[in-house]
Amino acid sequence: MTALIPPRCPYPACPTRRAPQPLRYQRKGRFRRRCDGRSVQRFLCLACRRRFSTQTFRLDYRLKKPGLTSILFDDFISKVTHRQSARVRRLNRKTVAHRLRLLGEHCRRFHFHRLAQAAAKAGLPGTFQLDELETFETDRRLQPLTVPVLIERRSYFVVGVDSAPLPARGKLSARLAARKQEREQGLGKRRSGSRAAVARTFALLASTNENSGDITKVQTDRKMTYGSILREAFGRAVVHERFDSKRARDYSNPLFPINHTLAMMRDGVSRLVRRTWAASKRSECLRLHMWIWLVWRNYVRGITVKAAKTTPAMAIGIDESPWERVRLFRWRHPFLDLDRVH
Repeated sequence: MTALIPPRCPYPACPTRRAPQPLRYQRKGRFRRRCDGRSVQRFLCLACRRRFSTQTFRLDYRLKKPGLTSILFDDFISKVTHRQSARVRRLNRKTVAHRLRLLGEHCRRFHFHRLAQAAAKAGLPGTFQLDELETFETDRRLQPLTVPVLIERRSYFVVGVDSAPLPARGKLSARLAARKQEREQGLGKRRSGSRAAVARTFALLASTNENSGDITKVQTDRKMTYGSILREAFGRAVVHERFDSKRARDYSNPLFPINHTLAMMRDGVSRLVRRTWAASKRSECLRLHMWIWLVWRNYVRGITVKAAKTTPAMAIGIDESPWERVRLFRWRHPFLDLDRVH
């Protein structure tokens, strides 16, 4: 394999980071990692005199069990709960929670990086669909959440996901009403964040397509707020088509692609499965989990079983081939473009 050429010194205090200049370095021997036996090249930065290695740029930097990353990635997109994954893999649950944070943040940055590359070319072509599914954090009646999901309808490419609180549901029992009042005294009244979450999702698409010059077509159901949010994000360069959400959810429904995507999310993300103990305790963890699912859906899995070798990212023109797990989890942000491996 070709030896890696370090793109820059990884230390923020290095003078080469403040004033852009070529990195001057020396190779300083090698060491063998005890956890997986890999031989790793060491370097010396001649500007700040600090040492680093090829391992500094990798996602498994300082991980004692790097092999768990791919294993737990499969669990996260296969409706396996944290506790069950810890039991089956014989791990501490804190280890599973740590890998969720690591993978969730990595997948979010990886997806934004790919969108930025698409924006630098011609943006994302096609017709887009948005809908919101409802779930909750901790308490189904008192702490509901909305999850807006935006896709491109032909390729099923998931552009963005988000989550936001919804107000507590009405018609509560006396016990739940008392709990709601007690909660509001300590945390304040729970207000809807649906509009802000949808706006962030549309803004992500707008920023990706701002240089394309094409009019964006977006399809949604008839929720009243979508029209004004779209105008704020795109101005007049948008065509908004609205459909009845109560139509049968079969192939004849124009919103079938987004309905199918939401069904896949509920089937793959354990936190979204209805009426279980697996519900998320915090919306932040739910977002991390959904970023993992999004990257798997866009860049790893085929669009359908019959088109298993064509991912949504390939169908929309971002990629030329699926991402293998080894490649996907090799480099960490901001070194995602290192294509020559050690």
